[in-house]
Amino acid sequence: MTDELLVERRGKVLWLTLNRPNVHNALNAAVVEALVDALEAASIDEALRAVVLTGAGARSFCSGADLKESAGAMFSSKDGANPIAEVLRAIETCSRPVIARINGSVLAGGIGLVAACDLAYAAEHAKFGLPEVRVGLFPMMVAAKLLPVMDFRRLQEMAYLGEGFTAAAAEACGLITRCVPSAELDTVLSAALAALDQGSPAAIQAGKQALREMRDMDGRDRLAFAERAIADLSDTAEAREGRAAFAEKRKPRWVD
Repeated sequence: MTDELLVERRGKVLWLTLNRPNVHNALNAAVVEALVDALEAASIDEALRAVVLTGAGARSFCSGADLKESAGAMFSSKDGANPIAEVLRAIETCSRPVIARINGSVLAGGIGLVAACDLAYAAEHAKFGLPEVRVGLFPMMVAAKLLPVMDFRRLQEMAYLGEGFTAAAAEACGLITRCVPSAELDTVLSAALAALDQGSPAAIQAGKQALREMRDMDGRDRLAFAERAIADLSDTAEAREGRAAFAEKRKPRWVD
């Protein structure tokens, strides 16, 4: 594990902090590998309820791929896979909810990280942008994540013009969950983590997987999938405990 990614366990939550503030927490090969390893480990850690992804300092969350350090390697590995794409997959397939704590500017591939996360809370001073066209590139992978969740015309404008936009605009277009005053960011995040802790771990895990699979289905297939998924989930130990707790007017006792 590289010291450019700080890994800290805080109770039931794993905190992953991009720790390259001198280069706006840009992603290099070492950070990408460490992120994938940490997310894969979190996915099988039954004691964890969530993962928080953030950046060191108050200026930047993540500026995307480090174009000054092995730039070619950041866009294609020896086996043809894109390292940043591997991080996006690791976030999406992590069995625990991954929450972006956006403490500063988010550019290029950093927006891809945010789009892959399950929840994203941003300080209102955070700035966003897809400036790839200004260095001869295009936000291909970011667009792959944004196409299902935001207006196509807005995405075209962001990608073609390469101009920045505010956290409020990011919220309005569906990129983030909410933007809040900087002083309230950790309060809002703590409230979200506390709410997650009240829910059934098994239900959240099953729900995350189901939402990912249903996103690309048509309406008929989506409903059929949901029918099977809820039938399977309703027969689990946690679902039975949840129903019993409701009937007995007590808090459910989830298996931790």
